[in-house]
Amino acid sequence: MEKESKEQLALIEEMIAQSRSKISEGSIFYQLWGWLVVVAASTHYYLLNYSEFKHHYIAWPILMTLGGIISMIIGFKQEKKKGVKTHIDRTLSYLWIGFTVTLILVLISMINIGPEGAYPIVILLYGLGTFVSGGILRFKPLVIGGAVSWILGIAALYVNFSDQLLLIIAAVLFSYILPGYLLSKSEKNV
Repeated sequence: MEKESKEQLALIEEMIAQSRSKISEGSIFYQLWGWLVVVAASTHYYLLNYSEFKHHYIAWPILMTLGGIISMIIGFKQEKKKGVKTHIDRTLSYLWIGFTVTLILVLISMINIGPEGAYPIVILLYGLGTFVSGGILRFKPLVIGGAVSWILGIAALYVNFSDQLLLIIAAVLFSYILPGYLLSKSEKNV
C-alpha cells in the first residue's frame, strides 16, 4: 500500500514537472503581457499627467490588440509542437480562458463604473490568475506575485486613477514579469 502511494505521488510529481516544463514555453506569455501592460500603463500615466493629449488611454487598445495577435501566433506555433495535454494543462487553459473572459467583461463595465472602478478589479484578477497558476504548478514566485497583486488591488481602491496606473505597473512586475523570467530560468535548470 505504501509503495503504491509513493508510486502515485511520484507520478503526480512527474506530471507537474512535465507541465511546468511545458509552461516554461508559456513563460513568454507572462513576459509578453507583463511588458505590454507596463508600456501601456506607463504611456497612459505620462499622457494623462504630462501632456494635453485628449486620448491619453490610446496605448491600451493598440498594445493589447498587438499582444492578442502576437499571443495567437505564438500559441498556434506552440500548439503544433505539443503532444498530449495533461489534466494540469487543461486546468491552466480553463483558468486563463476564464481570466480573459472576466477581464473583458470588467473592461466593458468601465462604461458604467469608470476606469477608476475597473482597474482595482483588473489588478485583483492578475492576482487570481497568477496565484492559482502558481499553486497548480507549485511555483512560489507566481503564488507570491498573485498575493502581491491582491494587496495592490485593494490599495488601488484608495488612490486616485493616476496612481492606480502605477499600481498596475507594480502588479504586473511582481505577478507576471518576474515570475515569467524565473519560470523560464527554472526550466532551463530542470
